[in-house]
Amino acid sequence: MEIQKKHFDAIVIGSGPGGEGASIMLAKSGKSVAVIESQSLVGGGCTHLGTIPSKTLINVARQFSEEKKSRLLSRGHHVKVTSEALMSAVADVVDQQVRDREGFYERNGVEVIEGYARFVDSHSVEVTDEADSHRQFTADYFVIATGSHPYRPEDIDFDNPRVVDSDTILQMDKIPSTLTVYGAGVIGCEYASVFKDLGARVNLVNTRERLLEYLDEEISNALSYHMRDEQGLLIRQNEEYERVEVNENGVVLHLKTGKVIKSDMLLWANGRSGNSEGMKLESLGIEIDHRGNIAVNDAYQTALPHIYAVGDIVGFPNLASAAYDQGRFAGTHIAEGRCDE
Repeated sequence: MEIQKKHFDAIVIGSGPGGEGASIMLAKSGKSVAVIESQSLVGGGCTHLGTIPSKTLINVARQFSEEKKSRLLSRGHHVKVTSEALMSAVADVVDQQVRDREGFYERNGVEVIEGYARFVDSHSVEVTDEADSHRQFTADYFVIATGSHPYRPEDIDFDNPRVVDSDTILQMDKIPSTLTVYGAGVIGCEYASVFKDLGARVNLVNTRERLLEYLDEEISNALSYHMRDEQGLLIRQNEEYERVEVNENGVVLHLKTGKVIKSDMLLWANGRSGNSEGMKLESLGIEIDHRGNIAVNDAYQTALPHIYAVGDIVGFPNLASAAYDQGRFAGTHIAEGRCDE
């Protein structure tokens, strides 16, 4: 259905946690709001590729691990989980999340516009859909909440199904017997734990001296103890890759220290890049760093005060909960001119 309204009080680009938090807050403040989403379903990377799928996998893997260890099972009974069963569980949860999010926007009178947005000028965006039709919309304020995607070094063959990242791992056709996870941030630690609980032998390669260095050292050390001594993961700290070799037998990760790790699959989980390409932000004077992230002030305003940015697109901490809070903060700042933390 053609959307007749061309001007809004605020346009939010992206329907992930940051975009949802901003748009609902603005709508509840009486503002006319549109959300522009590049995909056919709302929810952003969080719902379809990130937080929701990974947490679903964690829950399923934990249930599988507990059932496998149960004393009630006879010795001859073998519990087995397949990739098809895992993906089915993920799909069910994602579908429910999409329906919930669609309901939030509908109940709050937020228009959802499908397509890719780019700025024409500081108060106008052009939206291009899959049919290559173009529409323009204007607003007094904008919130950029386009999220991020996994960083992919050019020397690694991500076209090979044995090499995956946090987006493509959900397309696996079978659970690997051995897995190497390169990068021990939140995503790397989560998936390492998931696949260990599913029965895989897991190598977790950390480029830093300890896991999740931004945490209190005692908490970080406790996490390392749990993953290493209780779950049985092999953690390699303070290592960097030199090259990745893929052959018919698996993946070989060569480290700069001379160590060589062989496994069925490599999950690359080292870094993310902001989804800012193609939005024409540079032409507005909005600064973007080498990872595609947008610079903002304490109120999440960019170089142009009426254009805000929240969530993964501004970098650390790259967490759904933080993105949602940032979106609500930005929405309140737009509606009231201030926001107490």
